[in-house]
Amino acid sequence: MPPQQEAMMQLPHVNVAQLDSLQGDDRNNFVGNNIYSTIHTAYGEEYAPTITGMLLDETAVDFKLLLTQNQYFQAKAREAYELLIQTKHNQEMAMQQQTP
Repeated sequence: MPPQQEAMMQLPHVNVAQLDSLQGDDRNNFVGNNIYSTIHTAYGEEYAPTITGMLLDETAVDFKLLLTQNQYFQAKAREAYELLIQTKHNQEMAMQQQTP
């Protein structure tokens, strides 16, 4: 479970018209800058940078929906968090198995 309630995840109002004129890193920076603080509030300093990066790197994420639809944003952030936690758990299990 995330450190904070997802109900607290409320996107700021973003003018997504700017998104159409941006490409590559500029587009990723625009999206990342607009979602990071909300993710940080919900998931904390430990997970916010990684979750934000995962959302920006995922080709299946629709940036316009991510910035304008709170439910979509929450679902994608939760998916990234759960994947991150599962990966972390699997790595810990693998380390334990390697330790004599």
